[in-house]
Amino acid sequence: MNLTDEQKNEIQGYIITVPKYRETYNELYDHILTSLADQDGTFHIDLVTKIVNDDFGGFNEIADQEQIYHKEIGKKFNRQFRLQFIDTLKWQGIGVLVICFMLYYSHKTTPFYMKPLVTVSMICLMSVALFGYARIIVNVIRFSKLSILDGHLAYASSFSFATINLVLGGFINGHILELSDNNKLIAIFFLFSFASVYAITFAKLYTRKLNILIA
Repeated sequence: MNLTDEQKNEIQGYIITVPKYRETYNELYDHILTSLADQDGTFHIDLVTKIVNDDFGGFNEIADQEQIYHKEIGKKFNRQFRLQFIDTLKWQGIGVLVICFMLYYSHKTTPFYMKPLVTVSMICLMSVALFGYARIIVNVIRFSKLSILDGHLAYASSFSFATINLVLGGFINGHILELSDNNKLIAIFFLFSFASVYAITFAKLYTRKLNILIA
């Protein structure tokens, strides 16, 4: 069965409100087109309903399976992020720690200004947050549907905002400023190390593994 563009648009309009995520929608749409291509006769929208019921158990079952898969994806995403963070900490993190140790011990002989390091840390965390949310917005505008990973991407981005708020709150409340110079320096180095590794982890996971999770 060869479908016209008008018939394809009719199918899209028929199923567009059922899947919440675009991966599910794309899989459903492609499956319907493939199934119809193997059939003879005249197209009617009832054929789409029959395919959905026979192959997927109906629209309600698709919605239920989508939520189950979303939870599984969340577990995989969190595990991948954790493993990637540890791996980054082992390699790139060593370089960051070496820099921090060198700066810490050099502080004993020469003055060290912490503001640039705090600024770099904030930039790392803010970049993660802004990129994550911007990517979600762009995807929604471009595809008109959320990705099944957007929620987990938002969680990772929100964690950056939460860390920024925690640090800024420490400065505003004076808790960080009340620390001794030595402890203040250690706290700033810890922030810099965490922010650097977190940003690298986020970049690696997004570019290398997000597509694998939904494959």
